[in-house]
Amino acid sequence: MISHRSAAYALMRATFGMVFLFFGITKFIRGVSPFAQGMQQRFAGKLPMLIVVLFGYSLPFFEVLLGALLLVGLFNSLSLIATGLLLMALTFGMVILGDTPTVANNLIYVLIDFCLLYLADYNLYSIDRFRGGRSAPSR
Repeated sequence: MISHRSAAYALMRATFGMVFLFFGITKFIRGVSPFAQGMQQRFAGKLPMLIVVLFGYSLPFFEVLLGALLLVGLFNSLSLIATGLLLMALTFGMVILGDTPTVANNLIYVLIDFCLLYLADYNLYSIDRFRGGRSAPSR
């Protein structure tokens, strides 16, 4: 029997993962160096350049990795925690820039991440489940 809550969870988790995966892939297609250089220009004089450069070059890798893990449901809780930390870093950058609309948009992603992590017990349709994960909470 299909658990509607578990199916809803899987759809939200996979969609969230797809967003991160394709944002990362887009950065690779357009070029990681131009992306990182654009970040350097935006954050010049606002944050230490070493941090900006490292973050700019690593962000596409993290987006692809975390997006793929969430899409298939592998290491779900750890992936969601890492995604939350990534979102916190992205939001911090936008706060530094004073980009209020992007901060608000990021908070929607943070809310989705929170909900997915909070409801992680419903993660039945995933690779984690086939690897011997927990069963759904009883209600």
